[in-house]
Amino acid sequence: MDTHMNLFWMKYKIVISAIIFFMLGCGIFIVIGSTAPYNFPHNTIVTIPKNIGISETAHILKNQNIIRSEFLFKAYTVLLGGKGNIKAGEYLFDQAQSVLKVTRRIITGAQGMSRIKVTIPEGLNSKEISKLLTKNIPGFASSTFTTVAAPLEGYLSPDTYYFYTNVTPQEVVDTMNTEYQQKILTLQSAIRSFIAQTVSSKLKIDEQDIVTLASIVEKEATSMTDRQIVAGILWKRLSIGMALQVDPPFHYFLGKDLSQLTTDDLKKESPYNLYLHTGLPPTPIDNPSLDAIIATISPTKTNYLFYLSGKDGVMHYATTFEGHVANKQKYLQ
Repeated sequence: MDTHMNLFWMKYKIVISAIIFFMLGCGIFIVIGSTAPYNFPHNTIVTIPKNIGISETAHILKNQNIIRSEFLFKAYTVLLGGKGNIKAGEYLFDQAQSVLKVTRRIITGAQGMSRIKVTIPEGLNSKEISKLLTKNIPGFASSTFTTVAAPLEGYLSPDTYYFYTNVTPQEVVDTMNTEYQQKILTLQSAIRSFIAQTVSSKLKIDEQDIVTLASIVEKEATSMTDRQIVAGILWKRLSIGMALQVDPPFHYFLGKDLSQLTTDDLKKESPYNLYLHTGLPPTPIDNPSLDAIIATISPTKTNYLFYLSGKDGVMHYATTFEGHVANKQKYLQ
């Protein structure tokens, strides 16, 4: 009997001890998970680089004294469904926070900094966008933006964005280009169909040609009806080898408003001078709206070969050069 009792008490003590250790472990887990390190660095910005995993992120946070336990950070990240979803960026820690709160912020991208609303109008080129960003975001590196954005001229989607005050030029370019890529997906079928239609003509075009012409259409007309007619005229000029003879590219390479153009400007040598050169300019001249791109791939076929925007605010079309001259005398004088 005594032997059985002793075995019972031994098992009882083992179970009780296990429960106590388990509860103690849970308590420690809760304490560490709900409290910040005693030496938490207030008002500190921690950078989480792109394309790093949970372990590397946990190591950065631990080294910066943002969290006490790398294990808990990784465990919470998995439990909260953020595995493989670490949001890169610069995180402001202005006050002590638990590892649980830190984890939530890292997997949701809550950087803790104020955002600035910036609306990028349709038809701006990268230099104009740079000036707008500099005006709205203090300390923004405009010259760097111009350099980074130049190769993606035409592919920076006009829209309203909310940027952190410490946003980098590369981040802005990436954000705007990603927005373009998402929007253009809805037109891919129509773009492929339009390109296929041009096979029978003398034109051999691709998406870049479409965006480039759309950047001209953006500046040449405002309504969808006129944009489609203008697009049809410009595609026709390209197909017959006629120079496009449009003014907007001068603003791109000279930086002048169209009202400031002189006769000498029209003679200046540049691949963007479409009076001297046939074909499209080397690159888009601005970042066109989706409407301008849609108009460019759904042009209206007409007998017109010339057009102008009169002082009356109306587009006037002509089938012959003589008719175009008459429209100039009537609507531009």
